[in-house]
Amino acid sequence: MSATVEPGFELSGERSKIGPFLKDLWRSRGLLQMLAKKEFIGRFRRASLGVLWAIGLPLAQAAVIGAILSLFTRFDTKPLSYAVFVFAGMLPWTFFSGVLAFSTTSIVDGSDLATRVYFPRAVLPLVSLWAGFRGFVPAVGVLIGLAAVFDAPLGIDLLLLIPAMALMIALTAGFSLLFAVLHVYFRDMKFIVQAVTLPWFWASGVIFPLVAIRPSIRSWLELNPAVGMIELFRAGLGAPAPGWERPVLISFVWVVGLLVAALPLYRRYDRVLVDLM
Repeated sequence: MSATVEPGFELSGERSKIGPFLKDLWRSRGLLQMLAKKEFIGRFRRASLGVLWAIGLPLAQAAVIGAILSLFTRFDTKPLSYAVFVFAGMLPWTFFSGVLAFSTTSIVDGSDLATRVYFPRAVLPLVSLWAGFRGFVPAVGVLIGLAAVFDAPLGIDLLLLIPAMALMIALTAGFSLLFAVLHVYFRDMKFIVQAVTLPWFWASGVIFPLVAIRPSIRSWLELNPAVGMIELFRAGLGAPAPGWERPVLISFVWVVGLLVAALPLYRRYDRVLVDLM
């Protein structure tokens, strides 16, 4: 007599509609702001220089990299000085990579809170983004001031810094949401992000102008979503690279693709993510 196979336990949840899901996410903005403020204060609470590290870290990194590279090579970054050129790339890159480092594990790390009360789990990766942006805003002021000191051609192009920051936030949010939900299922995501961060940095044009690269290689580098983000910041300082519109458009396409990939995952698994941790 054949044995009866009992059905196993299947962990699944009701698929949410996109409208109610986004409304729940919007209604949770107060929680997001509260958690972001707590995370932001917690990062710098015991640091002697406090929040100044949010400005000083990318500035110090730009100064060190610029000083070392200037000993071996010379890049033509006119009308920007090389120091401003590097800082304009380092600032959004530091924000982007720093937020990804925290947000990738945010849903798993926030399981204690998530098991006590329901809120959209997408709030958790966005907390790291909003906390990082609180320190980013004054750093933009330092960037503009540094550009003025080094005689950058500042003008109406400064308005491009607004869409540059919007693109940076959207791109970071897209990757954060996708990586965080994938990390719940694949705990290797944290190590994958750590492994790709360094080569990603070198492929993003943070420390060199794209015009210095062979056209055949440049066309591939422009597919990197971080390139458009960085080029838009430099365009805001009055130094747009030739053909900078193409990588910016590619970055916007990346944003759409990331959200299209991430939102269905949260719609499908939002209510069971805690049970999988």
